[in-house]
Amino acid sequence: MEHIKMRVMYATSNKKMANYADAIGHAFSCSVNDIPPSYPCDNERLVVLGLSLKGNKIEDRVRRFCTELIPTRARATALFIDGEPGSEAEKEVIRIIKEAGTNFIDHTLYLKCGIFSSKLSLEERQKIVDWVREVYAIAKEG
Repeated sequence: MEHIKMRVMYATSNKKMANYADAIGHAFSCSVNDIPPSYPCDNERLVVLGLSLKGNKIEDRVRRFCTELIPTRARATALFIDGEPGSEAEKEVIRIIKEAGTNFIDHTLYLKCGIFSSKLSLEERQKIVDWVREVYAIAKEG
């Protein structure tokens, strides 16, 4: 796979979600940061966001970060979510990302992380890496 300027960001207290983010960073040799990052995104081709979204509200730090995803900071954004598809919180995140002007890739990966195990199986690692490859192909086209 050719190199892409990509960054993985996450906002979660769930260790398994953080491990998913780290697995992406390791597989694609890209930066992985908690939200808010110590330095902003800068002309990233793809920003992959890992979020734990439960219920109807999103954290203020996530809201602020997403409003800053303007096209000069991120050309495309994709989500992997610990939560159910179609939640109000997810819809709000997508709305904010689109309003900021970045291209939202509508190919979200939904995960069920639970609270008891933080380790990733080989299958779980492969699943997220394959998903990022799919998202990358979409971002490359757009």
